[in-house]
Amino acid sequence: MGKWLLAYIMADRTAPHCQLRLEWIYGYRGHQCRNNLYYTAGKEVVYFVAGVGVVYNTREHTQKFYLGHNDDIISLGLHPERSLVATGQVGKEPYICVWDTFSVQTISVLKDGHSHGVACLAFSADGQRLASVGLDGKNTVCVWDWKKGKILATATGHSDRIFDISWDPFQQNRLVSCGVKHIKFWALCGNALTPKRGIFGKTGDLQTILCVASAKDDVTYSGALNGDIYVWKGLNLMRTVQAAHGAGIFSMYACEEGFATGGRDGCVRLWDVDFKPITKIDLREAEQGYKGLSIRSVCWRADRILAGTQDSEIFEVMVRDRDKPLLIIQGHCEGELWALDVHPKKPLAVTGSDDRSVRLWSLADHTLIARCNMEEAVRSVAFSHDGSQLALGMKDGSFTVLRVRDMTEVVHIKDRKEVIHEMKFSPDGSYLAVGSNDGLVDVYAVAQRYKKVGECNKSSSFITHLDWSIDSKFLQSNDGAGERLFYRMPIGKHLTTKEEVKGIHWSSWTSVIGPEVSGIWPKYTNISDVNSVDANYCSAVLVAGDDFGLVKLFRFPCLKKGAKFKKYIGHSAHVTNVHWSHDLQWVLTTGGSDHSVFQWKFLPEGIMNGGLETSIPQGTVY
Repeated sequence: MGKWLLAYIMADRTAPHCQLRLEWIYGYRGHQCRNNLYYTAGKEVVYFVAGVGVVYNTREHTQKFYLGHNDDIISLGLHPERSLVATGQVGKEPYICVWDTFSVQTISVLKDGHSHGVACLAFSADGQRLASVGLDGKNTVCVWDWKKGKILATATGHSDRIFDISWDPFQQNRLVSCGVKHIKFWALCGNALTPKRGIFGKTGDLQTILCVASAKDDVTYSGALNGDIYVWKGLNLMRTVQAAHGAGIFSMYACEEGFATGGRDGCVRLWDVDFKPITKIDLREAEQGYKGLSIRSVCWRADRILAGTQDSEIFEVMVRDRDKPLLIIQGHCEGELWALDVHPKKPLAVTGSDDRSVRLWSLADHTLIARCNMEEAVRSVAFSHDGSQLALGMKDGSFTVLRVRDMTEVVHIKDRKEVIHEMKFSPDGSYLAVGSNDGLVDVYAVAQRYKKVGECNKSSSFITHLDWSIDSKFLQSNDGAGERLFYRMPIGKHLTTKEEVKGIHWSSWTSVIGPEVSGIWPKYTNISDVNSVDANYCSAVLVAGDDFGLVKLFRFPCLKKGAKFKKYIGHSAHVTNVHWSHDLQWVLTTGGSDHSVFQWKFLPEGIMNGGLETSIPQGTVY
């Protein structure tokens, strides 16, 4: 009976019955974006990261997710009633989604207006129309009847980038747009959208305008690259507010109380309805501020202010307590995010990225509990068997070991010249295996202050994945040439016969090569298309992350080609790493260029059959 059952499992090509449900996203998109952070009517915070719209309840510390996009979201517009938002994405055929922040359900999808991407979005004051700006060569401006999904008018925007667009709340058919060395005032008449260029004259320098907001009496305020506010009357530059900020003003928000501006100088400034200064908040001077902090988005509602930064943080400031800004969301920024591991005994995960930071996250509380800034970009991380030490593999070929309790250095070693892409401690805690792009796996003895005791040198390409055997006597490696090799540890003797490797039980399974995972590979794929896998032995299921932004669940082992799977979207580009938590409650995934960490709740088959199935968003079966 046992053999028959095993044979059945091995031959099963159906998708697993278990599920993943997105529970939390660590991160916020601050790079190459602006004006993408708002308070909703429900007093929640709406923003986006990767391909996901996020609605964050700061009081209850919960998140809801909008998953209607299939690529990076780069723009966000808030409806005047503040319950609906519009989000725009990049891609060959980018589209705009209008969705409800309460239900996170789609209201309308706007297609065929733009190519390359949707850079800016703005609802009209009456909420009936939506203006959008494309990333195409003409920076096309469209005006939509968003309820019908129809374009009312379209026009060439400008020969260079447009950074912001805004409706005049006092003249319903007037808009203003701004960008590289220009500002334009638009009139909408029927399906004709006609621009007139703003006249700088001698009042101020002709320069790049980054943000705009309209006021009464045909007055427009705009934020300039040099930190000045330009004040326009009709088409003419009337006056300037010099040095309103110390550098470029990326964001301007108009509300009943007046205006809020945020700039590259790290400051938020509040102005009254006549643009007279009220107060200045310097986030660089905050407890969690830092030199170089740059604000990309601001929102002011009653006594609260939101500020989103270039480095993927969201601050909330109470106006009456303005010297104590709260850091409510943070994430990685810059370059790519590849490094991920989970604590062997606690609900903790660690990540490291090209931003040179290592971050320790609480999976139970959804918070950052420690951060350490390194001198090099981090490409791999590994907890020791007891969780007391943390190894970091660097882009320059070195590695560092830290004590987890205080993030102090134990040792720093540089034996290789190229990036350390993978590292793993042995299950018995005796050794650390370090795989580099030099094509070598170095083995270090932990108790001897990481003295090198072995070397695995038979790979013909860069090392991608490592797994130890349960008894710590063997190691398997994958490399960029598609080889799966076996070694006797710790010396690194290459095992070449089937008899030598027969019957080895692996402590973990992260290998993307081998008969056990041959079914995960679609037709016509490259060896680099699947970046990471991790097996859950208890539930006989494998999670995989690929270059197409997908997280997949397969049965494990997955022997047969064409195996069915559950797939989950959200990461917009390549999923660089996947990991089960120590207790198999969660799956963690990292997005390379979206810099985000996704935490997924694992819903085993038994729970699914217990009556929850209908209420859980299903992963698509393929």
